[in-house]
Amino acid sequence: MPQERSLALAQAIGAETMENFVAQGDGHVAVLRHYGLSDGMAIYDLGCGCGRTAQALQRSGWQGDYTGADVVPELLQELQRQCPTYQAIINYKPTIVAPDSSLDMTFNWSVFTHLYPTESYLYIQDSFRALKPGGKLVFSFLELAEPAHDRIWNACVDRVRRGERAEQLDCFLHRDWIARFAKDAGFLPPVFTGGLDDSNHPAFWQALAMLEKPA
Repeated sequence: MPQERSLALAQAIGAETMENFVAQGDGHVAVLRHYGLSDGMAIYDLGCGCGRTAQALQRSGWQGDYTGADVVPELLQELQRQCPTYQAIINYKPTIVAPDSSLDMTFNWSVFTHLYPTESYLYIQDSFRALKPGGKLVFSFLELAEPAHDRIWNACVDRVRRGERAEQLDCFLHRDWIARFAKDAGFLPPVFTGGLDDSNHPAFWQALAMLEKPA
């Protein structure tokens, strides 16, 4: 049944229930609104999955040019089914599939958390290329400076100690690294938000970074 399929796909990207899936998506949109999302923008959702953010954007009434990219065809098919006016593309390379200076905003949630730092570095580089002057890259990340993230770090350490192979990579980034990556790409200094900071939008749990391309 369609509802069972939607739940299975939502669970595949970390949402335990459809209510959780919807709430997370609405939180994503709140973050994007805080950083300037408005109607008419061209935006790029890296690691879009089955459309957690896309569906929330559609529910919110946002109007603009949305492109979502992922590596799992089944997830992209669900995004297209739920949001037929949005573009969904498959891309396996560490690139942003967009012309130079064509996007107002690129974003990714819990993507750099599962990549090697060199891969995140390349995505940041190519985001700069694809963004318009004044455009923004927003992403979430894990950091050892956040005590709430200790459970993931400790689980990784315990798994390695037991000699077990991880199902996925859990990567932590330091804010100094992100600042270096941003500088190398040409961005202004990053703006960071702690994972438990709810002063401007619902707390995201993962930390957030916003990188702006000079106007």
